[in-house]
Amino acid sequence: MTRRAWVGVPAVVALSGHRMFGQDQASAPAGASSPHISKKSLIKYSRLKAAYEIPKNATKQAKHFAKLGALLSLTPAQQQQATSIFDGAVSTRVSLHNSLKAAHQTLSQAVQNNDSSAINQAATLIGNLRMQEIQNGATANAALLQVLTPDQKANLAKFQS
Repeated sequence: MTRRAWVGVPAVVALSGHRMFGQDQASAPAGASSPHISKKSLIKYSRLKAAYEIPKNATKQAKHFAKLGALLSLTPAQQQQATSIFDGAVSTRVSLHNSLKAAHQTLSQAVQNNDSSAINQAATLIGNLRMQEIQNGATANAALLQVLTPDQKANLAKFQS
């Protein structure tokens, strides 16, 4: 074989590997239609921040609920309740984020003016706004836990321990 022919061999093997070693959807058992959840997704739900983080926008929220729905087998009613809970939390988060941006700008201006009183006020405001962000996320996640069944809570607790 020439050198050019050998260059194409890894590409052919990589592209046809799923046919040689994997199952396609047609040959999979009928009862095994559970969605795949990556290790990265599972690790995300095991972090301490999972108790107060909320998705930042609608796209991330949809992705978050797709993974959470697959992980916990959420019913459509539960997904609707969770969406409404997090819609309110996301809108609150957006207003808090805008206030936080303004507070950071105020802090920057106070540092440039060497105004220690304004620095203290801005730092206190930033701390309070950050506390409200965490409280908002924790409240939304607590409301979500109230929607889950005991089995779903136990399944989620497995990943958070």
